[in-house]
Amino acid sequence: MGAKTSIPVRTPVPKGKIRLCQAGFTVSHHTGRAHTVINTIVKHYPDKYESWFFFMGIKEFKTWIAEFKKTSLSESDKKSLSESDAKSFANHSSSPFCWFETEDGKVEVKGGRDRLCEWALATFTENTPADAEIRKEAETEPSRMKEAFFSKVQGTAEGSQGTTNGSN
Repeated sequence: MGAKTSIPVRTPVPKGKIRLCQAGFTVSHHTGRAHTVINTIVKHYPDKYESWFFFMGIKEFKTWIAEFKKTSLSESDKKSLSESDAKSFANHSSSPFCWFETEDGKVEVKGGRDRLCEWALATFTENTPADAEIRKEAETEPSRMKEAFFSKVQGTAEGSQGTTNGSN
């Protein structure tokens, strides 16, 4: 059995930013594609977005997501979920799991890579090279061979830099 992976620190979200968070398997093409989409967003909009990532083995992920579901959302966050989003959150058990955090402590659940990409396509609609690159990454189906193995560098959020899980 491998050693338990330590979860990177999630400090308060800086004023004016949204933290794009992702947890998932260390080897997964869907997790790799979501990682690429988030990194592309942060690359083009670093003043608005930062990233936080956590990657782990399958058993550890199943334990982590069950605990996250119990503790991550405030009662007001739970009440603000649509019926569809509440059901999606309750039933989500696959990798990756994506959510957003704001400076006021709110958590917005996205779910899997598909829901993250739907959000990206609806959000980045300007006719700019930055938004076009984000849309391209969000529209592209993940490659099982190319994206299953991806960089595990943890993200741009304070406290998460320089931490890795798994192999790079």
